[in-house]
Amino acid sequence: MTATSQPLPAQSDAKVTFVSLRTKLILALALLFVVAFAAIFIWLDNFVTGMAMTTVRNEILATAKTAAAGIDGDAHTALFESGQIDDPTYTEMSAFLRSVKKTNPRASGMYTYIQLPGETDRVRLVVSAALPPGAEAEATENLSECIQIPSSSRPALGEEYTWISPAMLAGTKTESVETELLPDDWGTWLSGYAPIYNSKGEPVGAVGVDMCAQNVILLQQSIRKSVMIALAISLVILIAVVWLLANGVTRPVLALTKVADRIGVGDYDQDFTNLHKERFHDEVDKLASVFELMVSKVYTREKDLRARVQQLEIMIDQGKREREVQQIVESDFFQDLRGKVKDMRERFQKEE
Repeated sequence: MTATSQPLPAQSDAKVTFVSLRTKLILALALLFVVAFAAIFIWLDNFVTGMAMTTVRNEILATAKTAAAGIDGDAHTALFESGQIDDPTYTEMSAFLRSVKKTNPRASGMYTYIQLPGETDRVRLVVSAALPPGAEAEATENLSECIQIPSSSRPALGEEYTWISPAMLAGTKTESVETELLPDDWGTWLSGYAPIYNSKGEPVGAVGVDMCAQNVILLQQSIRKSVMIALAISLVILIAVVWLLANGVTRPVLALTKVADRIGVGDYDQDFTNLHKERFHDEVDKLASVFELMVSKVYTREKDLRARVQQLEIMIDQGKREREVQQIVESDFFQDLRGKVKDMRERFQKEE
């Protein structure tokens, strides 16, 4: 019988960090909840902001269309070409814009403008809803979160507008609204435009409405704060529930691990009754049953092996004694002694 040496498993020099199954489960589910809640927060924030922006856009378009429908395009063109600021036509149009403005207190700025054929990237202001200098401001209900622009700050007739956007240029042909909010020293604004038509149905100018959109920002901030608080509380509750569930699920596995550690050091006398449920069994119960059966078989085999080893040791000791006796018997000293004993015995027999 030849003995073969088995190579020992290689020992890794890398440091191993033990992370329990319960900790992994809690961290994985907590990360999943955080990602899900972040997605919900982003979706809800975009949804609410989109709804608020849609409402403001519709409100701006309705105001701009109402103002544009009440302005005579022919008179507006004649005012720009030969009229003067504060003449009867200008005063009438300005008063009409202020009357429309009263219906929507958030509409702080309202004005008309035109685009000249040779100025494709510029517009010129015509009529402003602002009161002339020295006029007494009318008392209006202010529902805006923005600071109302002073009524005396009105542009001159024909003044070139300094802030031009594609939506404003398109407003001389079709209804349009800015896509982004515009913050300034007065607040946060969203502007919309509607074309003014002449008697031939041709667009000859446009009405611009600057509406305060600060309430959109305030609503967005309020929603974010409320949702973050609600999601934070929900996340804490869910993590606590996950911890309880993970603790309940991994408890049998941890108990089985402790039993395996004791068996690993040779303590086979372990109680598996606590690892079995009374009525409903699962994979852990099956694993515990198989493990218990395996431990029983291993323990029985170990006892048999010990008995065989002990018997083999006895046989080895007996064979060793027999070989030692045989060596003594076959030695020259023993043969010589045996001859002397034989001679002495024969001599004694003769004497007798």
